[in-house]
Amino acid sequence: MSGRGVEDAVGSTSLLADVAALRSRTPGRTLRVLAGVLALGPVAAMTAYRVGHNVPGGLPSKVVTLAADWSALAVVGPALAALLLAATADYGAERVGLAFVGGFGVLALGATAAAWHPAVAGVAVGSALVAADRFVGLRQQYDWNGVRRAAPVGLAAVGVMTSLAAAANVMPATLRPLGSGAALAAVSLIPLATGWGRTSTFAGIAAGVLTFAAVASAPYVAGAVLLVGGGVVGVPASLVAFAVAGGTTGVVHAVLDGRPAVALGAALFCVAGVPATVLQAAGVLVAAALVAHDGGERA
Repeated sequence: MSGRGVEDAVGSTSLLADVAALRSRTPGRTLRVLAGVLALGPVAAMTAYRVGHNVPGGLPSKVVTLAADWSALAVVGPALAALLLAATADYGAERVGLAFVGGFGVLALGATAAAWHPAVAGVAVGSALVAADRFVGLRQQYDWNGVRRAAPVGLAAVGVMTSLAAAANVMPATLRPLGSGAALAAVSLIPLATGWGRTSTFAGIAAGVLTFAAVASAPYVAGAVLLVGGGVVGVPASLVAFAVAGGTTGVVHAVLDGRPAVALGAALFCVAGVPATVLQAAGVLVAAALVAHDGGERA
């Protein structure tokens, strides 16, 4: 790792200590809501920018210039969110995994491959640890609540590892579609973790049907939007529609049930798209941690 990378890693360790100290003074649920806001804002802004910048007519030149100058800093939001969640995590493996995501996510600020590759490796390892923590817990105490919360986390981790590997030119033709499918499947299963009700299910079905109709009626336009905005590659339109339905169901149900951290996590899952960049990968893992941790709690 480069000297700059070592300095950033040491700095992130001290930041995690500061976050842990904050936990002793702030309720855990408040910190998780704060983490959701910190991650959702920049990830949603960058997704909207990518779509807006590629539509006919584009965006005003001032917006493009501003994004070019400051977009690299967007990763700070989900990285800091991951460190906040690491401080609130109940188990050691998940805590370490989220700390990896936050600490190594900051390395993505480096402009060279020497910084980018360690960042990708660290985030991938962190995703594996977060998922492993959930599935090891299932072996120790198997129950339905554990299964339903572990499923989106496991698929999200698969999506992160395969998508980042493809971004690093490791079998991209194979791993990019696999990463897209795993990421969208994770979003589709959000209701398993959040729960669902009559209103949220209706909203999800309506959103899914409208999405499928839009993709079927304008496949080239929809494909371009999905590729540019979400990094979606090589998946059927039906899976995209299921993802929109699942994400919408989770957001609506969490809002109606008074669980803001869950709603923020489900929304973040939807806007992060396929985790083919460090920004998107950190966003997906923060979303998975929020949904899995708070899925059965009422705020």
